[in-house]
Amino acid sequence: MFKLESPFMNFLNKVADIMILSIVFMIACIPVITGGAAFTAAYYMGFKMVKNEETYIIRGFFKAFKENFKQATLIWIFVLVLVALIFADYRIILYSELEFASWMRIAMVTVTLVAVLGIVFLFPLQARFKNTVKNTIKNAFLMALSHLPSAFLLIAVYAVPYLLLYFVPQLLPAVFLLGFGCIFYFKSFVLLKVFRRYEPEEPQEALEEEPQDGH
Repeated sequence: MFKLESPFMNFLNKVADIMILSIVFMIACIPVITGGAAFTAAYYMGFKMVKNEETYIIRGFFKAFKENFKQATLIWIFVLVLVALIFADYRIILYSELEFASWMRIAMVTVTLVAVLGIVFLFPLQARFKNTVKNTIKNAFLMALSHLPSAFLLIAVYAVPYLLLYFVPQLLPAVFLLGFGCIFYFKSFVLLKVFRRYEPEEPQEALEEEPQDGH
C-alpha cells in the first residue's frame, strides 16, 4: 500500500501536485496583470499532469509563465477590455433612464454568452499551441462554437467549488488549497480530447488559421 509506485502513493502525489499548482497559480495572479500568464502556465501544467509526464510543478509552471508572458498578457488585456465593455453596457441598460428594446437585451445576453465561451478556450490554446495572438483569439471563439457541449462543461466546472462550500462550509480549507488545481486538472482532461482533433503528429505546432473538424 505504501510502496512508492502503489496506486495509493500515486494518488497522494497527484493531490500534492494539484495543491502546489493551486498555490502557485494564486501567487502568480496577485499582481493582476500577470493573470493571463498564470492561467496559461496552469493549463500547461494541467496538460502535463493529465498525460502523466514527469515534471516539477513549480519549475514547469514558471517556465511556461516566462515563455508565454508576452502573448498571454496581450490576450489577458483583451479579456479585461472585453469584460469591461460588456459590464459597462449592462450598467447602461440596467441603470440608465433610457428604454431599451427587448431585442437589444437579448443581443447583449447572446454577446455575453459568446464572449464567455470564447474566453474559456483562450488560455488553454495559448498553453497548447504556438500561434499569433490574433489567431489564438480567433481560434478560441471558433473552437468554442464548434464544441458547445465541451465549452458549457468547462464553464460549469467553476460552479463545483461554490456548491461544495454551500452544502459543506467546513470544506473551505480544502477548497482553498485544491480548488483551482482541481479545476485546471479536470478541464485539462476535457480540453485535451478537443485538442486532439487539431493537433498534428507533433504537439505545440501552430493551429491552422481556421480550425476545422478532422484536421
